[in-house]
Amino acid sequence: MYIKEHKGYSDETVYSVEQKIGNKMHKFYTSEYGFKWDVEYDYRVVSKCVAGWMTISEGKSTLQALVNRYKKNALQTIELKSTHPGSDTYLTALAIKANKFATVANCILENITIGTIHSSFPKMADHGHWSAIGSKTWADNAYRLEDSFKHVTYGDHY
Repeated sequence: MYIKEHKGYSDETVYSVEQKIGNKMHKFYTSEYGFKWDVEYDYRVVSKCVAGWMTISEGKSTLQALVNRYKKNALQTIELKSTHPGSDTYLTALAIKANKFATVANCILENITIGTIHSSFPKMADHGHWSAIGSKTWADNAYRLEDSFKHVTYGDHY
């Protein structure tokens, strides 16, 4: 896995993450909209129901509750209402394509646990990466974006 830091349009810190999934490299990007893991937001969620149809839900919840709420491969997109005064815009906090992350907010990547990855996003499981960063249990963070892990390439541990 390779995590690379970039500067966004407004000088915010974003990342590109490359990880090995099924013997192929998969690359996704993070976004920084200033969302917090445990703050309640107005949201819209696209999810796949049992019959396979895409459904849209909306309400108020925290990112932590939304990311952990859905069954395996059901969650497709999380959009949160912008916190700028007078704005009715929804910003994409998480987008999934082919059961893999396409874009994800920094605060989700910083807080998502190995257990959530296994339960909700099994294609994103990367045991080699977790071993390299010293994760031991399902309660440990699945990704680390702090300074000591920037610009680091992890070898294959498969």
